[in-house]
Amino acid sequence: MDDVRPSDFTTGWSEPTASPSESVEELEDESLFPGVREGQLEVYQDWRVDHDPALPCPDEMVLVADNYCVDRWEGSLVELTRTGEHPYPATHRVEEHLVRAQSRPGVKPQSYISGPEAQRACEMAGKRLCTAWEWWRACAGSKKTIYPYGTMHVERRCNEERPMHPVVELYGEDAGPNIWWVEPMNNPAINEQPSTLSMTGARNKCKSEDGLFDMVGNVHEWTSDPAGTFHGGAYSGEIALGCQYITTAHGFSYHDYSTGFRCCSDPYGVPE
Repeated sequence: MDDVRPSDFTTGWSEPTASPSESVEELEDESLFPGVREGQLEVYQDWRVDHDPALPCPDEMVLVADNYCVDRWEGSLVELTRTGEHPYPATHRVEEHLVRAQSRPGVKPQSYISGPEAQRACEMAGKRLCTAWEWWRACAGSKKTIYPYGTMHVERRCNEERPMHPVVELYGEDAGPNIWWVEPMNNPAINEQPSTLSMTGARNKCKSEDGLFDMVGNVHEWTSDPAGTFHGGAYSGEIALGCQYITTAHGFSYHDYSTGFRCCSDPYGVPE
């Protein structure tokens, strides 16, 4: 990798892989959580606890097709430590950090995340990854449109039209083919460049009929296929197929600057 120039935006891609200050094993220590059975994590937080039974979904989710709940915004993370919850850097790898998914507007969506990491983060909130059909139906709506907002593409409606690929911009057009290897593709500096990730919900017209934001563009979104499938496309290229865009070229454990997620859930009163 000697032909890849250092990042201008960060100290390097080794930073996110540093060992967490508080390991999962430490957090699972029963003495840290009085009253919690051995092996059970108090940091698990099911949204159904104290939920209003008149509402099928929590506030941050939308009921789709009268059948299941979907996060309004692409997933972001909080890290769970002995000192409480802290926002997790959206451009850092999750790895051994103990995190929980959240869905909220006005934040950078999590990227650099694998399918199992996304699934675990959703589960820590009492949710799960969407199935492929659930994701597509939520994006296309009851009319099954190509884009979440309709049948015709509208430029700049969603975050999908960056003129230069962010990996090429970071490393330089003469950097060579090694920039497409796993390590450089996970450099946090990629998404720390200008005009990359949009804040969740910032493209307020990139919205489905059910009120779900950014289902096309911004970050790819993992679904529950154990073989590895993500949908919707990322900000680094125009997504001509809209809601039908799908990538199956990588395994479930894959991750890079473009991979993100959102969670689904059965509605209140229906067990997972």
